[in-house]
Amino acid sequence: MRGRRKWSKAVMVIILIAVVSGFAYAGRMLLFEETRGNMTMSAVTLEDLSLSKTQLESISQARNEVKAQLNPGESAVVYLSNLGNVKSLPFIPVSQPDVNEDLDTWRKALTDRHFDVLPPDSLLGKYRFTGGMELSPFGAYGGSETDIAALLEELKAESEESGKDFIWRKTSITTSFPLLSYTTVYRNSDQETLYLVMETPRDSKVKIQTLAPSSAKYEEMELNGHTAHYLKNDSFVYTDSHVYQEISWMIEKEGQAIIYRLGSDSPAMTKERLMEAAKSL
Repeated sequence: MRGRRKWSKAVMVIILIAVVSGFAYAGRMLLFEETRGNMTMSAVTLEDLSLSKTQLESISQARNEVKAQLNPGESAVVYLSNLGNVKSLPFIPVSQPDVNEDLDTWRKALTDRHFDVLPPDSLLGKYRFTGGMELSPFGAYGGSETDIAALLEELKAESEESGKDFIWRKTSITTSFPLLSYTTVYRNSDQETLYLVMETPRDSKVKIQTLAPSSAKYEEMELNGHTAHYLKNDSFVYTDSHVYQEISWMIEKEGQAIIYRLGSDSPAMTKERLMEAAKSL
C-alpha cells in the first residue's frame, strides 16, 4: 500500500504524457480535462516547452545516437546541457522497443487486457501493421519527484565535470508502474507512421497529463458518440520531424477507464485524415 500511494501521488511519465505530480510550472494553461472511472486525462501548455530549432535538432541528434546503442526492450534518459532552463523537461527518455511483429499474437495480448478496440491490419487503406509494443515507441521514464530530482543532479554534475554536451544513462520501468500502455504501429510506403495507443490503469486511480508548448493547437471534437480531443504539437521532442498530432478519447467499462490515442508524426498528415482513421476504429 505504501508503494501504491507513492505512485499515485508522485509518479511522472516523461513523454507525450505525464502522470500528474506535484510539479508546478509557470506559464501553464489547461486545454481540457476529462474523468471516467479510475482515470483522468488532461492537457496543458507550458511556455518553457517552446523550444528553439537548435534545441530541437540537438535533442534529435542525441536521441538517435543513444537509441542506436540500446538493445530491444531497453530504455534510457538523456540530459542535454542546452535544456538547463527548461524545467518541465529535465531529461529526454529514449527507448528501443521490443516489437511484436505478429498481429494475431499482438491482438491476443490486447484481448487479455480487456481492450474492446483491437488493431486492424491496416488504416486508411495505405497504412499497414508493422508491430506492437508495450509502453511508448518514443521513450518513457517512471519515478517519484525525489527520483527525478536526484537523477537530474547526477546527470548535470557528470555533464559539467566531463564537459560533454549530453549525458545518458540506461533506466527501467518497474513492474509496479501504475499505467499499462500498448502501442500499435502502422506505416505506409513512404514510411509515414500512425500510432494507435491504448492506456489503462493497472489497479488504482491514475491522472495523465499531456504537455505541449504554448503554440500547440487544440480542438474538441465528436467521435462516434464520444468526446474526442485533437492536439497538434509543433515542438515535439520525440520525433525527428518535431511534429506530433493526435486524437484521443476515453471510454469506461465496468468502472475501468481506457484511453485511446491515434497519432502521427508525419507533417503531411491532416486533421481530417486522422479523424477518418479514428472513426474507422
